Amino acid sequence: MNDFLELGFLLVVGYMAGWLCHKIRLPKIIGYIAAGIVFSPHTIPLIDYDFVIYTEPLIELSIAFIAFEVGGALKWSRIKKHEKEIVYITLLASFVPFIFIFSGILLLGLLVPAQLPFSIVILLLLAMQLGALASSTAPAATLAIMHEYKAKGKVTDTILGVVSLDDTLGIILFSLVINIEMFLIGSQPGLTVPAFFLLFYPIGGALALGICLAYLMMVTFHLLPKKEEGQWIVVIVSLIVICVGVCKWLHLDTLLAAMTMGIIIVNRSKYHHHIFRIIERYTEELIFLFFFILSGLHLNITTIPQALPLILLFVILRILGKYTGAWWGGKLAKSDASIIKHTAGGLIPQAGIVIGLVL
Repeated sequence: MNDFLELGFLLVVGYMAGWLCHKIRLPKIIGYIAAGIVFSPHTIPLIDYDFVIYTEPLIELSIAFIAFEVGGALKWSRIKKHEKEIVYITLLASFVPFIFIFSGILLLGLLVPAQLPFSIVILLLLAMQLGALASSTAPAATLAIMHEYKAKGKVTDTILGVVSLDDTLGIILFSLVINIEMFLIGSQPGLTVPAFFLLFYPIGGALALGICLAYLMMVTFHLLPKKEEGQWIVVIVSLIVICVGVCKWLHLDTLLAAMTMGIIIVNRSKYHHHIFRIIERYTEELIFLFFFILSGLHLNITTIPQALPLILLFVILRILGKYTGAWWGGKLAKSDASIIKHTAGGLIPQAGIVIGLVL
């Protein structure tokens, strides 16, 4: 098959799988992901592996759209009501998984050396890296389920606030870990000025880019007729694509830049309801379909058996860490029982920025 035929086939199969899941009261994204995994070139040799490589830009663009929507859900007047909960839960739900995974991998390597046959230094480096990667949350799955079930309220607002902040915190933590590891292995004498520049450049640059593009979008929308939704769609898609392109060109964090665009738009533009309603009405379903099917294609299930003990340890300790951190943060903030009980569930998905950090 050629690339267009493969893409069309996957979209039809993925959509039908999502429809079937919805009929049996499961989230549609489960069907989308399952379709991607089943037809992955690592599972069934029907789709060419080159196709997976060619469609990576679509994944990046989908992530940017999703991040823009997450930012658009962070209306300050709503978030301010849960400001204390968001700060406490973000900090603890980021650092507790780091501690759990760092300790768990270190113990696994020391107690079962056959499973992780590394020197103590390499074991420390591995434990620190995987611990840092545990902090971030992927907003795509959480946002998709919220929209599918039309979830609104204090738990939803808290989860979206935490998701937006813990990605930033995850980038900072991972960068610090890398610099500490470079110091430990002697590849550089310490945290130099270039190291600090490399730490804050992708974050500061992404924030600046997101703010600039958001104001450009607002000025453009001010000039366009409100009834011409086709023009609005062109502007939204164009500026999000430009955001992705500039981030790749300047090595900035795409997720943070797109999220910043959404935050500025929803808090500063009088047309924000119209903008995000257009996205939800015309593009959201297709974006989720693209993202989850293509993400499933990337999974190589043949590598899982060899790394299964480490995968299970990471997943279990990260879930425990997220639940412990969210519960502890909610208690310290004296949150409502519903926030303490349900927030952690929205912090479990992981992809996007973590894949970028790994690569």
